[in-house]
Amino acid sequence: MLRTVFFGTPDFAAISLQALIDAPEVNVVAVVSAPDRPSGRGQQLKSSPVALRAREHSIPLLQPEKLRDPEFLKELAAFNADIFTVVAFRMLPEVVWNMPPYGSLNIHGSLLPDLRGAAPIQWSLAYGDSETGVSAFSLNHAIDEGPILRQVRIPVGTNENFGQLYARMAHEGAQLAAQVLVQRVLHDLRPLPQEVALSHRAAPKLTPEFAQLEQLTTLWNLHNRIRACDPIPGASLPSPEHPNERWKLYASEWTGPSSSSTQENLEYLIDNQGITVNSGNLNLVIHEVQWPGKRRMLASDFVRGSRIRGRFTLSGQKID
Repeated sequence: MLRTVFFGTPDFAAISLQALIDAPEVNVVAVVSAPDRPSGRGQQLKSSPVALRAREHSIPLLQPEKLRDPEFLKELAAFNADIFTVVAFRMLPEVVWNMPPYGSLNIHGSLLPDLRGAAPIQWSLAYGDSETGVSAFSLNHAIDEGPILRQVRIPVGTNENFGQLYARMAHEGAQLAAQVLVQRVLHDLRPLPQEVALSHRAAPKLTPEFAQLEQLTTLWNLHNRIRACDPIPGASLPSPEHPNERWKLYASEWTGPSSSSTQENLEYLIDNQGITVNSGNLNLVIHEVQWPGKRRMLASDFVRGSRIRGRFTLSGQKID
């Protein structure tokens, strides 16, 4: 049975951890996750999903502040792991990822070398991709540039949002991690260099501007940005009532040809039927919204309780 130490923090990683715990040929000898942090109004300490899963299964849990701390490195080495498994964790120093004889396996939410970076799933949706995937690769000195062990391709629905795709990819990544881990250690699976000649796009950490829809000029891009931000952080526009405030749009429905690139001055309509964004002959239906200070709600419920009606620019100005 192979021995692995698992590194991860969010629920995406916790699903992979569970898959390794359930794998009969894998022994998760320890888990490394972020330290518990104060959260909420009471500022009570909150554990990460991965830390909670480790405690649930009574697996030794390490939560170092610094990954180069000598005491942490000594404790980590004592587990005598064959390989480390890393899913949605911060960058590891070489003294960590190169410690076990088979190095460190990482799971990334794209078909590398495309979409290297911190937010590959959101950027794939923002680009309007019809296909994405999950990559298992060996860590090296450069971020997301290590040799590939295996990849799984995943189709993307035209109206699929970040939350839905994230959940599917988390499960695909979990299964991939368990399979590749066994093949790498017990069956000598060899990594292959990434095909750097392929064109590839970056997937950097999201900034607040990513969710601001008024910067976009095509209806197709607007739809893709809305679903890339659904449910978090929520794609937003300046409020037609108070331009200094922003309201959020969710659950947009695209029925036109994909990859439409007509650039026009986009505008949206709020009427008794609901909310639509218009561009030429194309309409994008908005099914859910969140007004400043309010909860997320159906657009139909919003228009029944609001007196706001009319046609507006994406900057919130009413069109006469």
